[in-house]
Amino acid sequence: MEENVNELQNTDINVHEKTSDTIKRLRNNIPEGKMTLGELVEFYNARELVIIILIAPFLLPASIPGSSTPFGILIIIIALSEIFSRKIYLPNFIAKYEIEHSTVEKLFDILIKALGYVEKVVKPRGRIDFKYLNKFNLAITILLSFLLFLPLPIPFTDFFPSLAILLLVVGNLENDTYIMTLGYIATVGTLFYFYQMGSLGISIIVAVLERILPGISSYLG
Repeated sequence: MEENVNELQNTDINVHEKTSDTIKRLRNNIPEGKMTLGELVEFYNARELVIIILIAPFLLPASIPGSSTPFGILIIIIALSEIFSRKIYLPNFIAKYEIEHSTVEKLFDILIKALGYVEKVVKPRGRIDFKYLNKFNLAITILLSFLLFLPLPIPFTDFFPSLAILLLVVGNLENDTYIMTLGYIATVGTLFYFYQMGSLGISIIVAVLERILPGISSYLG
């Protein structure tokens, strides 16, 4: 595995290579056996690629049970390390979180399929300094990842943040401001969805309390 790690870490992302082609190339080097999140980060040294690998399971209705919290926290750590140009430090409970080999393959397959749709319209567009815009996008990614790791039993609370992150990262990797703009729109839509779900949840709690509190008061009285 060390030889593969060194080979991939010394291989820069080809700017002319589609993100999906890069992911396919990396998929062919997946080590056998279980893989921890710490090994995943070490093995695939390109941080933006690790981020989109991690959001892959949430692009489908059925994700890996219990994975949104460690995956979301790891994305936040990676984004912060990228913003401040620091080495990634992972807490033990994140670094030692294990993923089955078949699950890692499935993550890549899901991501390749999702990128296949996105890349039908992706191409370098716009005159923006992506170097500085990347830090702004990473800050948004941190916000979206915070929403992602919240263990909420509400439909699409994993999917919407993951879709927005995918569009932002791919837009940056492919230098496509149009896709990046879709990422911003998806981010606004995600925040609005969470706001609506939060408001609905509060309304339900208030309605329930209004019904049970008088009964409790009369019982105690």
